[in-house]
Amino acid sequence: MKCSEIDKHLPAFLDKDLELSIREEVKHHLDVCEKCKGKLNLLEKTLIEMDSLKNTIFKAPDFFTGGVMGSVSKVGKKKFYTPALTKTTETLEKITKTPGRRIALGALLIGTALLVRHQTRNIRKNLRTSKQSLLKKSKQKTETYNKLAA
Repeated sequence: MKCSEIDKHLPAFLDKDLELSIREEVKHHLDVCEKCKGKLNLLEKTLIEMDSLKNTIFKAPDFFTGGVMGSVSKVGKKKFYTPALTKTTETLEKITKTPGRRIALGALLIGTALLVRHQTRNIRKNLRTSKQSLLKKSKQKTETYNKLAA
C-alpha cells in the first residue's frame, strides 16, 4: 500500500474499525515507513490532547447532554419526525465515526466557543464605552444648565 492510501486508513486503524486484511497491510506498512508511523503517533497524541480538553472550561452544561439525548430519542416518534432532523442525526454519526473527524469537530466547536467569547467581550466593551460617553454628555448638560441657572 502507498502512503496516500495509508493516510486514509489511519483514523480507522486507531479505532480498530478496519477489515483484518486491510489492518494487516496498514500494520505492515507502519513497520517499514517512519513517515506514516510519525503521522499515526501525531494522530494518537492529538486524540489524547482532545480527550484532555473535555474537562476544561469548554465543558457543556450538565443539562445539555440530557436535552440532546432527549431530542434524539424523540426522532423516531411521528410527532417529532422530520427528514432534516433524521439527516442531521445521520450526518453527526458519520462525522464522529473516526478520530480525525472527531478532532475536526472538536476544533470547530472550540473555535466557535472562542469566537463567541471574543464577540461577547467586544459587545461588553462597546456597552461600557457607550455608557461612559452618555454619562459624560449628561454631566456636561448638567453643568451647562447649572451655569445658566446661576
